[in-house]
Amino acid sequence: MWLTDGRKSLLLRGESIARVEEGRRGRLFEAITPGLQDAHAHPLYWGVALRGLDLSGLSRPEEVAGRVAERARALPPGAWLQGQGFLFPKPPPPGLLDQAAPENPVFLRSRDYHSAWINRRAAQKAGLGAGTEPPEGGAFLRDGEGVPYFLLERAQELVLPHLPPPSPEDLRRGLRDFARRGYTAVHAMGYEPPEALDWALGMELPLRLWWALPRGAWRGRAPGWYGDLHLAAVKFFADGALGSRTAWMHQPYPDGSTGMPLDPLEALLEEGEDALRAGFNLAVHAIGTRAVEGVLEAFHRLAPLAWEKGFRLRMEHVQHVRDQALSRFSGLPLALSLQPLHLLEDQRLVRAYGFPPWEAFRFRSLWATGLPLAFGSDAPVAPPEYALNLEAATRHPLSPEESLFPEEVLQAHTLGAAQAAGWEGYGQLGAGVRADLTLWEGGRPVGRVYRGQLETF
Repeated sequence: MWLTDGRKSLLLRGESIARVEEGRRGRLFEAITPGLQDAHAHPLYWGVALRGLDLSGLSRPEEVAGRVAERARALPPGAWLQGQGFLFPKPPPPGLLDQAAPENPVFLRSRDYHSAWINRRAAQKAGLGAGTEPPEGGAFLRDGEGVPYFLLERAQELVLPHLPPPSPEDLRRGLRDFARRGYTAVHAMGYEPPEALDWALGMELPLRLWWALPRGAWRGRAPGWYGDLHLAAVKFFADGALGSRTAWMHQPYPDGSTGMPLDPLEALLEEGEDALRAGFNLAVHAIGTRAVEGVLEAFHRLAPLAWEKGFRLRMEHVQHVRDQALSRFSGLPLALSLQPLHLLEDQRLVRAYGFPPWEAFRFRSLWATGLPLAFGSDAPVAPPEYALNLEAATRHPLSPEESLFPEEVLQAHTLGAAQAAGWEGYGQLGAGVRADLTLWEGGRPVGRVYRGQLETF
């Protein structure tokens, strides 16, 4: 396959052949790179978000309530109103959503998806009342009558079965949007319900999928390649997220709490060993300093089995790292999956909570460990925009010395992501490698070659 970037031509031999041309004239691109991968995303819920109420950038509960009231006026009574994207410096007061949408149940997720704000109608639909106890790994804030109205972590699961369910079309919509942005692969990170895997297996995929199943949902499944889908790993959660004050930290938040551990590390060791022996890799969410260090300890104990199986274990987010933990990364069979664009929003939280800024988003320090870095978006937590990761990682607003170079950001979206996925022959340009390519003009993706087929946008 002949391609040109305006200076030289490349002949690539992939699994199929394509000619890059428009009409009878070849198209010139400013740059051609290995195909971009989003190394951490939730494509089903990105598809859901694309049809929901977008609350991105809103930090005042009154603003959110105003948007809800506007949307509710266009809905029939009793119809669910869903949205996502708000980020509050402290929990909202009770009652605002009841006033904004008295006739509609409302379920709004925070930007990080680790908390949800509901109204009284939604609580009634889900059967939540003053006597309801939160599940393990979850917590409530209650209104003056004791009814839950703000749900932390796994407390959200009490409402989810009562929402209009996501559908295969939501998954298809999310995947197509990734493809439209120039991505040739997405790593689906185990938040999707187990049936979403069957939906993906039953559709024509517009890109390659690396798929992690939630903890407890992998038994009875066989890892491996199914067409363009690689069923590869089991996902664990060591803690929550910074915006919901559930990231598990050594230093307390201003209210005196230290966040919330989720899956016990003992469970990671026990079930993680079973999954590794069954041929699944492990991907573990760890944001706070205590979560990162706990997962490091568990990975050191699991490392001999991972080496035996030929896996690089994965730590997802790795957002807050103390100096004394850095030496614990070296020598592990490990890939580090980060989402730099979260720094653009979370920088003010780090300052507001009084956490050491030098411990947050340690791109350069983690790069120096010699382990592969893989970058993604965590969509729908943030839009899957390569430019946002580039901005955050190359111009670190909290610790400029932790910044990376643009070519390192590109590597983390290509070769680093392929290494995290365990994909040999991906993420590079050269003879004998996969012909998954992203095409660039003006510093942004404008097309891609996937399975030998050109698409421009």
